[in-house]
Amino acid sequence: NPNYLPKLLNKQKAFNVKALDINSEGSDFGAILTNDNTLYFTSSRNKSKRTDGWNDEPYLDIYKSTMNEDKTFSKPEEVAQLNTKWHDGPVTISNDGNTMYFSRDSHSEKEYEKDKKLNTKFGQVYLYKATKDGDSWGNIKSLPFNNKDYSNSSPSLSKDGKTLYFSSNMPGSVGQTDIWKVAVNSDGTYGKPENMGTKINTEGKETFPLFTDEDELYFASDGHPGLGGLDVFVSKMNPDGSFGEIQNVGDGANSPKDDFAYLIDTKSRR
Repeated sequence: NPNYLPKLLNKQKAFNVKALDINSEGSDFGAILTNDNTLYFTSSRNKSKRTDGWNDEPYLDIYKSTMNEDKTFSKPEEVAQLNTKWHDGPVTISNDGNTMYFSRDSHSEKEYEKDKKLNTKFGQVYLYKATKDGDSWGNIKSLPFNNKDYSNSSPSLSKDGKTLYFSSNMPGSVGQTDIWKVAVNSDGTYGKPENMGTKINTEGKETFPLFTDEDELYFASDGHPGLGGLDVFVSKMNPDGSFGEIQNVGDGANSPKDDFAYLIDTKSRR
């Protein structure tokens, strides 16, 4: 559609974007704001860690910061009980703040392949669950559908805690990575992962889902028409569980670069 890009750029700007003071020289992304105003995010700011050969940045860790009444943020603190010497994060947290799902390299399970020529270990990304005990996170468990043949990452838990959305390249994927969902049962077990289908997924890359309490699924994609690289899109879930038209959220949130890991507080619109 030759008119797509001008039409998208001419839409009324829906976002005012401001960089936070807690950003570092490294990568900072995957922010989640809990009901007690704690901001969890993923960062490569820890320069004392070993460097990932893919991007020459330190391995990712999970951090937290408190949002103050004036919307400023406290100095970030490492969530040490969740971090390993490998990549950890991003995270999603239940509505009551007591359950977390997060991504982590499969290296911690000692599941990887060695490349002697490159002196590198190649693994997958797995999903884990942790529960809160006081002010700490513990009882960390690998989810049962993790597999050494594919990656599961970028989790997002629905507000009722009954559905976990995530990105994966498991068998049955349409493209490079797809958005999937799995039922979280009341007894702590999980259903069979379900692909979100070709309404959402393309032959490209779909990742970083966010399902809001307004039944909207936000996600990043380079397969749907956008401004360049990964863009953020949204689709409204219908009463029958199907999803409506895919919409690019527009200029301001999206750019010619990669834009992903979208977060919105549906009440404050921040």
